Amino acid sequence: MLLSITVVVLLVPVAVAIFHLKRNSDTTVSAALDHSCDLHQGTCQSLFPGGSRVSLSIEPRPIKGLKPLQIQVQTEGIKTQSVEVDFRGIGMNMGYNRPKLKRESEGNYSGTWVLAACALERMFWEATVLIKNDQGVMSAPFRFEVTTP
Repeated sequence: MLLSITVVVLLVPVAVAIFHLKRNSDTTVSAALDHSCDLHQGTCQSLFPGGSRVSLSIEPRPIKGLKPLQIQVQTEGIKTQSVEVDFRGIGMNMGYNRPKLKRESEGNYSGTWVLAACALERMFWEATVLIKNDQGVMSAPFRFEVTTP
């Protein structure tokens, strides 16, 4: 009897975790990274399967750490519930950097964020736009470099 209870207690959390992983993997759509786009030069776009798209703009340019940045996201062909941008250091953990953007109008979102400083002269970042909708989460990665003066 004790063995049966132990097995159930161990298997239930595993089953719940598998259910959530399966559910999330079925509902997440990712766009491909466009290595040719340069956020320092202007707005970058990413296409999703089915033709919907997302655009990301970060100002002022050039993008610098420890300075307030204005983030603009535009979506086309997506029924959006919320938009966040996850900033992740490439090759270095820079902690949690995920501002939730404010809806300005249909398909237009904005916010302000300050990137953390890095001791390195050059830091590579990935800004992943996360779009939550009825089907799950759509993600679009954008990469850029920040240099320290």
